[in-house]
Amino acid sequence: MQQELHHITSRKVRMTKLTGIALGSLFVLGFFGMAAIYVWTLTHPGCSIGIQPPANLPQPEEVWLENLHGQRLRAWYYPPQNKAAILAAGAGTGSLGDNLPPVSFLIVHGYGILQIDQRNCANPASPVTMGMEEFQDIEAGLAYLNTKTDVKRIGIFGFSMGGVTAIRTAARNPEIVAVLAEGGYHNMGDNIIKPDKHKSVFENAFLYTIAGMLWIYSGVNPWQVSPVDDLATISPRPVFLIYGEHEAESGHARAQYDAALPPKQLWTVPGGNHGSNYLVAPEIYEAKILDFFNRTLLP
Repeated sequence: MQQELHHITSRKVRMTKLTGIALGSLFVLGFFGMAAIYVWTLTHPGCSIGIQPPANLPQPEEVWLENLHGQRLRAWYYPPQNKAAILAAGAGTGSLGDNLPPVSFLIVHGYGILQIDQRNCANPASPVTMGMEEFQDIEAGLAYLNTKTDVKRIGIFGFSMGGVTAIRTAARNPEIVAVLAEGGYHNMGDNIIKPDKHKSVFENAFLYTIAGMLWIYSGVNPWQVSPVDDLATISPRPVFLIYGEHEAESGHARAQYDAALPPKQLWTVPGGNHGSNYLVAPEIYEAKILDFFNRTLLP
């Protein structure tokens, strides 16, 4: 009887251990699975199929750019009337058509615009890298503009990930003489893990896992993607940073402004947030951006 009870107890202990191992394995798989799904969603935002140019503007020239990886990216080019052209760098869905950054008012005022699609829509397509490698795509656009005889001065205007890309591209290419970046992060690694925020052990582990997966995905250390460090290298070319009131703290707007060297300016849009600044104050928004590019790109 005692021997039988011993066997039953041993089986129960083994079953408890196996159950614990199974539950632990499921937890780990679920943990990494959630992180993988998040990273996949972040790096595969989808392609804007069938997007059309705004009806109130002249039809752009469709051109195909080739980056260093041999990817061909679609771009729309509006030739300038004033010998100044601006590279438009967008978020995960690209900058074509009415996607941010808004450029229609710049075209109306005679500026040339080159809107560049994202690499998830390229041929062959690849994941978006959240600003890690997108500067190479914008450099392909810069090379194209350098072939145009009607372009004498080149600026760049980026939104969100495109704001990061604008800063990183300008830091590497002195031909870009004016930089406008809206709503970008200050350092990718810190933007993911948010070291200045109190978090649980589980939250920290989850965020570090996301950063690690992005590192594996792109081959680039997220902490080395640091616009706040690139800003100082742009001077003496002018930099204009735009942040909504409700995104300025998370985007470390003031730290980026302090890191940049003169000439520089920062506009915090009252009541604005990520992607809504143009809608909150359209007239002031257009006026400030036109003033910046008029001062920096026109003779």
